[in-house]
Amino acid sequence: MNRRIINNEEAVSPVIAVILMVAITVVMAAVLYAWLGGIIGGSPKSPPTGSMMVENDGTDVWKVSIIKMNPTVSITSVHWYLLDISDFTQVDGMVSDIYGFKSGEGKAVTFVDNDFDAKVSPGDQFVIYPGEEGTLLEAYDDLEDYSFRMKFDPTGDTIGYDTEFTN
Repeated sequence: MNRRIINNEEAVSPVIAVILMVAITVVMAAVLYAWLGGIIGGSPKSPPTGSMMVENDGTDVWKVSIIKMNPTVSITSVHWYLLDISDFTQVDGMVSDIYGFKSGEGKAVTFVDNDFDAKVSPGDQFVIYPGEEGTLLEAYDDLEDYSFRMKFDPTGDTIGYDTEFTN
């Protein structure tokens, strides 16, 4: 009795499906590992370093200019603080919450992204409007001796040094 071996196409299909599922699982695990490790789209492992300068042109408006920022970081990862003379926070928030606003649009502190990259980078500015009607700074006419601070939200580290408001 001679037997012939006939290809069973139905048996090949489940084998290929299992191989494809294993390959997809390995690729997904590698992407997840890279993503959680900060290799893909993650924040820097160490906090950025930076410096700021405060300007006042004789009006009530104060400008905090970013001089250095290494590396530049997303506006969604930086928290800002306006501190009074006793170092108590008067107003604060995420940079992304004040991004693109102008005076009179309901924000006493705005962020001007001069290079339009949605990152806190050199040349960008925070503009503070004390006495701005309808805001948390409405009751404040003068910010002399106040200070400004930025923190890198993922780690909680301060970026640079507090910058003091002096004429």
